[in-house]
Amino acid sequence: MEQSIQFDRAGSTEEVIRQRRQRTILRKLRNSDLRKAAFLAVFLMLLFRCVFGVTFEYGSDMKPAIGDKDLLLYYRLQDSYTGGDVVVYEKRGVEMVGRIAAMPGETVEITKDGQLVINGYTQADINREDMYNPGNENGTGKVTLKSQQYYILSDDHSVSRDSRTLGVVSKNEIRGLVITVIRRRNI
Repeated sequence: MEQSIQFDRAGSTEEVIRQRRQRTILRKLRNSDLRKAAFLAVFLMLLFRCVFGVTFEYGSDMKPAIGDKDLLLYYRLQDSYTGGDVVVYEKRGVEMVGRIAAMPGETVEITKDGQLVINGYTQADINREDMYNPGNENGTGKVTLKSQQYYILSDDHSVSRDSRTLGVVSKNEIRGLVITVIRRRNI
């Protein structure tokens, strides 16, 4: 009888040790997974806080290129821009999306007959009847852009607020270059 009691104790001791090892291994795995998840969360937060930005387009300012409630991914670390780039910028505390029409050093004029003239050359692809608004004081005269200033227009000139009404946009007001548009498609 003594032998069976000692054997049971020895068996249960080995079982307890085995269970404790399993719990320790599981605890280490859980801690490891939590660390990985925390690292991934911090990494993604920094990535989307410092390198990339995400915003929605509200309204029809950029139709047909970008529609209402389309999701935009933009690159914050863009150092230089060119004419035609679609950018996210902030003017008067409001985030907006527009296309760069003129670069630093260029002269922009919107004539009374609705023509967009950049450096003396009339831009042919502009809808003239929507371009000129007699009430706009910032955008209808001749403007020569200084260093780090951009003239940004929306694609739908009839309904949008852009450099014609808000004035030129400085480089530090540009949040980033739009790199991807994810269409809403009635979702």
